[in-house]
Amino acid sequence: MPLFGRRTEPAPAATTAGSPPPDSTVPQSPTAGSSAPHRRSRSMFARRRSSSSDANSTHSDTHNGTRDRDRSRSRRGGLFGMGGQRKSDPLLDKDPHVMAARDKLTAAERAEQEADRALESARRAVLEAREHCKQLENQAVEEARLAKAKRTEAKGLGKQAKGLGRHN
Repeated sequence: MPLFGRRTEPAPAATTAGSPPPDSTVPQSPTAGSSAPHRRSRSMFARRRSSSSDANSTHSDTHNGTRDRDRSRSRRGGLFGMGGQRKSDPLLDKDPHVMAARDKLTAAERAEQEADRALESARRAVLEAREHCKQLENQAVEEARLAKAKRTEAKGLGKQAKGLGRHN
């Protein structure tokens, strides 16, 4: 059984000495509605997206129901897509160790959510601080420009003032 998935193929029947063992990479005969043989990769890191040749064919995932199954899997939440669908013994539900473990798990989930909120708040604070620094820099540049213009004007007025005072 694959580590993170379900095997949808039926278990192979006992093989005879003359027949070759079944292999998932060997192309099977195409079905009446498909133009390309369907292959299933056994790699843990295989992509689920269909290739362009599969997308162009008339065969779709809805024929065998895998798209509906994938949708129902994606709707579940929690660890490994199990969500709240526990299948445990009612007697174990009252076990203090199990209850303590569930309480710890719930507390950990709450703490994780609070940490996510705190992280988001910290990111917002950093963005606000950066924006404030940019505004301060722009303000300093503007003040420097005004100070330079004021200095230039004062220099011109000083030159005009040198001509004054003939009567002293």
